[in-house]
Amino acid sequence: MRSNGGSASGQSYDAVSIAFHWITFLLVLAIFVLALFPGIVKGSIALHKSLGLLLLAVVPLRLAWRLSLGRKPAHDTGDPAILRLAASGAHLALYALLIVTPLLGWLFVDTKGMELKFFGADIPALALYDRAFAWMVYAWKQWIAYGLLALIFAHAAAAIGYHAVIRKDGVLRSMMPHRATPSVPA
Repeated sequence: MRSNGGSASGQSYDAVSIAFHWITFLLVLAIFVLALFPGIVKGSIALHKSLGLLLLAVVPLRLAWRLSLGRKPAHDTGDPAILRLAASGAHLALYALLIVTPLLGWLFVDTKGMELKFFGADIPALALYDRAFAWMVYAWKQWIAYGLLALIFAHAAAAIGYHAVIRKDGVLRSMMPHRATPSVPA
């Protein structure tokens, strides 16, 4: 990703990128908790659906920011090309799964014939009722959601285990909120 100037040290992501990262994390955490423990709060299924739709809005905005205005620190990790390629592929897969998973959820709700609301507001249907297709979509969503969860754990393990503990290269610190420095316009 390209740099957008920013702090003199260049050792931290910009504040907007950091905010998008942690908002995404909190949304995904809440969505999984609500899915795994549907009775945890009153209306948890509706909240799960609304947060999924919110994630579907946040992730494209996050990606647009990253590709256009986001500042990525210049980490000179000296990692082999294969590790850098794997990291890039994992990030691409994370973005893809963060979009595909809620889309499949929306498609499942529609093909199941249920109404979908975004924090109380009606959402248009993507598809018509089809019970057999609905259960196929649900199976896809399950596999992809758990694949996303596994990839998130691998991402966190790489940040904590590899970058913070083994390499001690500052990659983890660069995404922590307290490390954010405001960008200075050019």
